[in-house]
Amino acid sequence: MSERTENRSVVPGYVRPAPSSVAGLPHWGWTAAVLITVLIVVDVIARFFASPLDIVPVSDMAFTAVDLLTDPDFLVGELGRTLAIIAMAFVASGVLGVAAAYVLWRFELWDRAFEPYLNVYYAVPTFALYPIMVVLFGAGVTPIGVLSTVFAFGVVTLNARNGFAAVSPIVTKLGTTLMLTRWQFFRSILLPYALPNIVTGLKLGLSYAIISVLASEFILSTQGLGHFISIAYDSFDIAEMYAGILVVAAVALISTFGISALLNRFDWRRR
Repeated sequence: MSERTENRSVVPGYVRPAPSSVAGLPHWGWTAAVLITVLIVVDVIARFFASPLDIVPVSDMAFTAVDLLTDPDFLVGELGRTLAIIAMAFVASGVLGVAAAYVLWRFELWDRAFEPYLNVYYAVPTFALYPIMVVLFGAGVTPIGVLSTVFAFGVVTLNARNGFAAVSPIVTKLGTTLMLTRWQFFRSILLPYALPNIVTGLKLGLSYAIISVLASEFILSTQGLGHFISIAYDSFDIAEMYAGILVVAAVALISTFGISALLNRFDWRRR
C-alpha cells in the first residue's frame, strides 16, 4: 500500500470511492444482466406455465411494441401527447418548486407557516383534485398537466428547501462581507451550494410527473398512453396491453437515465 493510500485511509471523513466493477462487471453490466434475467424468466413463465389471457411471451410484447412505435397515429395521438404533458409538468414543477423553496428560505415566517403542509404533502390524495381541475380548466390536456405539476411540485420544493436551508451561516456572512447583491449571492453562493439537493429533487420530480401523467390517463383521460393501456385491458387485448406497458417502461427508463446523466453534470459532489 502506498503512503498516499495509507494517508487517505486514516483521514477522517474520507469516503472510499465505489468500485468500478463487481465480479468483473461494471454497474451498467449488472443492470443489463438483471433486466435480461427478469425478461427470460417472464418469457418462460408466459410460454409454459401461464394462460395467454394472463401474460404473453416477451417476444410477442416486443413485436407488438415495435408495431405500435411504427404507427404514426400511436406516436402522435398517444405517445407524443403523453410525453408532451410529462415535459410540461416536469419543467413547471421544477421552476415553481425551486422558486417556492427560495421564498420559504428567504422568509422564515412563511417557512414555518407552510412547513406542516409540506410535511403531509404526500398524504394528500392528489388525484381526488381531478374533478376540480376539470371544472376549472375543462377536459383535455390542461387538467392532467396541472395535476401532474402539483404532484411533482412537492418533492422538488422539499429537496430544494433542504438545500437552501443547509447553507452554512458562515457562507451567508461571507456574502454580506463581500457586499454582494441579492442576485449575486443567489447565483454565486446560494444556488451552487444547494444545487446537489435541487438536482435530487428534479430527478424525483420527473419520476413523479411520469407516474402522475400515466395514472391520470389510465383512470381519467380519453387519450394518451395510459388510456391506450386501459382500453387494451378492458378489451382483453393482452398483447397490446403488455406492449403499451413495455413502451411505458422504456419511456420511464430512458427519461430517468437521461435526466440523471444531464443533471449529474451540475452536481459538484459527484465531481
